[in-house]
Amino acid sequence: MKRYYRNRIMLSAMLSFLIILIVAVAGIWLFSYQRIENSTDSFIASRLEPREEKENGRAPRFSQEATPAMFGYTPGRRNIPSGFYEITFTADGTVDTIEKRGIAEDASADVQEYVKEVIRTNAEKGKIGSYKYGIRKKEDGSGTIILVDNSIQLHMLYDMLKNAGLVGFGILILLAAVLFPVSNRMADIFVRNAEQQRQFITDAGHDLKTPVAIARANLDVLELREGQNKWSSNVRTQVDRMEHLVQDLILMAQLEEGKSEEALNEIDLTTLAEEIWEEYQPSLKQKRIRGEASLKETTPIKGTGNLIRRMLCLLMDNVVQYTPDEGIVRLSVMPEKKKTRIMLTNSVTELPSEKPEKLTERFVRGDSARTQKSGGSGIGLAAIRRICEKHHGKLTVDYPDEHTFRVKAEL
Repeated sequence: MKRYYRNRIMLSAMLSFLIILIVAVAGIWLFSYQRIENSTDSFIASRLEPREEKENGRAPRFSQEATPAMFGYTPGRRNIPSGFYEITFTADGTVDTIEKRGIAEDASADVQEYVKEVIRTNAEKGKIGSYKYGIRKKEDGSGTIILVDNSIQLHMLYDMLKNAGLVGFGILILLAAVLFPVSNRMADIFVRNAEQQRQFITDAGHDLKTPVAIARANLDVLELREGQNKWSSNVRTQVDRMEHLVQDLILMAQLEEGKSEEALNEIDLTTLAEEIWEEYQPSLKQKRIRGEASLKETTPIKGTGNLIRRMLCLLMDNVVQYTPDEGIVRLSVMPEKKKTRIMLTNSVTELPSEKPEKLTERFVRGDSARTQKSGGSGIGLAAIRRICEKHHGKLTVDYPDEHTFRVKAEL
């Protein structure tokens, strides 16, 4: 139990940090990339403007802001990027001149091939290799291409991502080392509180057994002397409800404490389900409920017989309580891949107000007024789910339609 809480605490903290780190790095990367794109677009637009507009001051001017002094460097304002080519071509697409500006490398064969590809695509702007380009054509078909080299900025962006990932990984390891002792102490608190709660439920359940038994015995004597009446029937109903509640409380406490653990045996679910189904036939007939069972042969499972029997009884108790008179109950047991599926559906007048997944939590009831009347305690489905989990299975509750309640247990 302590290991479970400790792992959950560590996993939650590290996962939260990882999500924040990914979001932060991705945000910085996207923002930096967008700045590179905008800066390059602005420079290309400024270089492609006609010369007369540049001389008259109507063309946009490109200027990179100066960064603050740091690490002994004092960068100034830049009017051109790290490197670019200004290329002119004739009307037939032949390269006329290639001017190198900034710190661009000499026009290699790759660059010349890029220029030819750009001229062939006939696009006004785009990307090729590590370059971003823009084209301005004249009426006679000739024109100018600006080819900006972004390799330095892209390398810096890549290095930033790689370094951020390495630093984040280091912080994650450091966080795990710091969290281990802290989570151990926090887990001790959770375990202690959980044990106190389970012990209280167990003690309270056992202590309640005596007054409930005395109340039942006195009620039996009173009915023998005075006879049954409306008031004694109401008292007996509440005593029965209290008795079931005490049993469910003790069962939940035993499941949480692991006291119900017994030697695992081979259990034939089909035979056991058929036996329980027959036991509940009188209860179904009393409410004129129509029952349909489809029990197929399944592979025996390893489990605790008493717990599996209790789970099936809780499932049948649930449908007997909440199925209206003359309703329908369907039970099916069938193999499914490497598991065995038990499915129980029953008709209802009105579905619970709670979401299906909430009904498997302890003390959650779909409708307080309806469950008070029928005797529901809000523990049955929670106990069924716990038994499923102990047998490496799962419990699913859903509403196929507005008048059907369905429970599926996979073991």
